[in-house]
Amino acid sequence: MLMSTKLVTLDLSYSCEMHKVFQQHRHYIAPYQGESAEHFGRRLLAYLTLYEQSPVWNNTSHTEKLPDLYLKDDCQHYTLWAAVEPLTGKGMRRALHQADRVILFLSEQQTDKIRHYPGDANVGYYQFSDTELAALTQLLRPHMQLSVWRELDTLNLTDGCQLVNIRLQNRYGASLMALAGDKSEQRVC
Repeated sequence: MLMSTKLVTLDLSYSCEMHKVFQQHRHYIAPYQGESAEHFGRRLLAYLTLYEQSPVWNNTSHTEKLPDLYLKDDCQHYTLWAAVEPLTGKGMRRALHQADRVILFLSEQQTDKIRHYPGDANVGYYQFSDTELAALTQLLRPHMQLSVWRELDTLNLTDGCQLVNIRLQNRYGASLMALAGDKSEQRVC
């Protein structure tokens, strides 16, 4: 199913008691042209997973040359490159060259495609089950009102009618909060 809207309005209430974060924001998100609901759902999950780090949405069309979500430092260097599709070998080399960390947010079938990636401490991925992604796509609307509360390895999402529990299956050794970047290691511009 393709996303039929040009702009998604997301009224988000986010809370994480562990990190003492309680925020409400309105976001305007432009789906890629011809983007499927599952792909948009994975981008939304990636955003919610990284939410406390304030990731930026890439609003240009999807290519391997740019991340779907990213973090940059003061010198405009990518500290985090997030993609929701497996990268080719060349795409992965480009991402690792331009960013400190690379995270992929994949479905169960897509994780089989990345078995050929060489082991790298700066690369990790999250795997989402097909049932979780299907449940999330049921929540997608042109104007969404989501309440999200985060526990250690779970995102709980509700639109007031449905509750979706997303288990964050982290497939690398570094913790997510460590991916925000070590503040002691600041770049000099």
